[in-house]
Amino acid sequence: MERITRFCPECWAELPAEEQAVCPACGASLTEERDFFEKLLRALWHPERTRAATAAAVLGQLGDPRAVPPLIEVALHARDFGVQEAAVRSLGHLRDPRAIPALALLLRMESPLPVRLAAVEALAAFDDPRAREALRGALNDPSGVVRQAAREAWKTGSRMVSREEG
Repeated sequence: MERITRFCPECWAELPAEEQAVCPACGASLTEERDFFEKLLRALWHPERTRAATAAAVLGQLGDPRAVPPLIEVALHARDFGVQEAAVRSLGHLRDPRAIPALALLLRMESPLPVRLAAVEALAAFDDPRAREALRGALNDPSGVVRQAAREAWKTGSRMVSREEG
């Protein structure tokens, strides 16, 4: 029989198989109910990358602007690039202008290729001059894939600007 791994929602310590009321590592309540949104925010830092990435993706789908600052934090500081990428994609989906500086920074940092590519795609979702400027910078990215995505985003944005001006 496969054992299910459980974690403390506060400190992420692995919990023993038997049910307990408090975490033996930090003393947090293991019976207290939390709302779904709060659980997702906490799960952004889950030690299992798939859970953290899933939480980031779900937060993007919910459309709640309260998720933007935590997603920015994860995009910039998560140790797993898959989790970073999921956070970046959610920021693009949310289209909150507070995310633009962080997305632009990820393009200038030595971020992994999937994160830079996701940042280009996220920035393309914004109708904002700061996003356009970041995309212009991505036209010089060391990766041809990122440069191509930036060119496509730039063309799409240029067509949108032309229609608005015309």
